[in-house]
Amino acid sequence: MNQEPASSELLERLVRSVAAIPDPIERARECVAVGEELRTVHGRLAQVRRQAIYEATLRPGATGRSVAEELGVSAKTVSLASSEFRRRDVDLLHDLVGATESVAPDSPELLHAKAVIASSTNVGVLSHVVAELDSIWILAAPPDGDSDSWETLYRGFKRAQYLSKLASIEPSTPPKPDGSSEFGAPPRLQWLSEVLNAMPGIGGWASMDTRDDDHRWELWWSIESADANLQVGDVGPSPEGWLVSEWLVWLARDYRIAGRGIDSSVTAPPPMINEPGAMLTFFITASLEGPDSVDPDEFARSIIEVWDGRPGSPRTGYFDIDWPGKHS
Repeated sequence: MNQEPASSELLERLVRSVAAIPDPIERARECVAVGEELRTVHGRLAQVRRQAIYEATLRPGATGRSVAEELGVSAKTVSLASSEFRRRDVDLLHDLVGATESVAPDSPELLHAKAVIASSTNVGVLSHVVAELDSIWILAAPPDGDSDSWETLYRGFKRAQYLSKLASIEPSTPPKPDGSSEFGAPPRLQWLSEVLNAMPGIGGWASMDTRDDDHRWELWWSIESADANLQVGDVGPSPEGWLVSEWLVWLARDYRIAGRGIDSSVTAPPPMINEPGAMLTFFITASLEGPDSVDPDEFARSIIEVWDGRPGSPRTGYFDIDWPGKHS
């Protein structure tokens, strides 16, 4: 399935939302309001761009000149952006060391970070040692402290971790060619796992429970964020993932109505102590044995054939999916 650039998709969704307002007067007023809001966005985007230019200079081997050539901007533009944001990050990293010292003054990691931060202004070096203080600060910070201050420092350490990763020479982990999850899937569930993960907007896993006499397989998945760069709680779930999840629950229901040993459910751990908006997990479980059992390969084949349609049966899916083939 071809993906539009994020900016085009967001703007298209905004236009569709305004165009769908039923009252013509309200629709006309909203067009004016949105136009004014977009004008204010230009200034914010310019700031985001300057910060991105500065961060590009932190990559291993990058220089102001190489970034200027890569982006087609002047060396002065890169220099001004770097000057603006480098000072902010250096001050932030100093503040994080101070915050750690206030709760864990005798930590060996803190003493090392203080020595480094007193002798260097290299953001990559500083962020690396400061990022390692994150767990020390979290464990030592008082639980009844000011929540706003805690949130500010928490985000600060996340920034330090991001800068450290950006500046370090770490090979990125390539995606698995079969689309399977980091947990892996039992061989009998491999194709079903690949089919599940071929569906857009979700990330899922397949597992098998053979601990008792009632052997079962299980699919479980979560809906991804509508924007890969932001949390679900900030921008909502992926529209494609929502449609896919609804469709999968319907398919399992149809199997169950036909008398097959399959069921679906949904659960969530406490979102307030995890990631609000990202805790909802869908499950499909089915029997592996008995007259009403559902073979994993059969269910994978049904997902493909019912979604795409087959001779004598209409297509029920909403968009084209590049399905994985079954391994022999």
